[in-house]
Amino acid sequence: MPSPRIRALALILNGDGKVLLVSPYRKGAPDPGRNFQLPGGTAWEDEPAWEAMVREGKRATGLALTPVRLVLTDFTPRDHRTCAPAAIDFVYQTLTIADDATVRLAHPNSGHVPELAAYKWLTQHELHTHCTTYQAHRVAAALYAARTGTCAELHAGRPAYAHAA
Repeated sequence: MPSPRIRALALILNGDGKVLLVSPYRKGAPDPGRNFQLPGGTAWEDEPAWEAMVREGKRATGLALTPVRLVLTDFTPRDHRTCAPAAIDFVYQTLTIADDATVRLAHPNSGHVPELAAYKWLTQHELHTHCTTYQAHRVAAALYAARTGTCAELHAGRPAYAHAA
């Protein structure tokens, strides 16, 4: 049985407590105004998740990120409909970014379609306006864990232990 993919995401906050979210460019994506999510990507083989977060976060945003601590894990089972493999997402809180920091989205090489279309700094109250319900729940759980010094465990975007019962 194949191992789940390891994905590493960054919870990046500015001095006002807003979270940085990115919008992937996907042709034909549903509801293009509501597809914002945490920046990050897939870990390479034998790469720790926190190192992948630093690498992928910088590639996506141009920001030099410093992990503070793990605030959330989210296990997503294999999607039999789309054949997407199972994945475990690790979300790391980073050091707070200065309000005047410049975000530079990754540019495509040789004229390819860009990977990211936009970014926004959002408050928790704005999440449901700019994110899918799944992503809004994930980001809200990560923000709560960061505020309370805990680590949230999710299963497909919902509290994990509800699935264990």
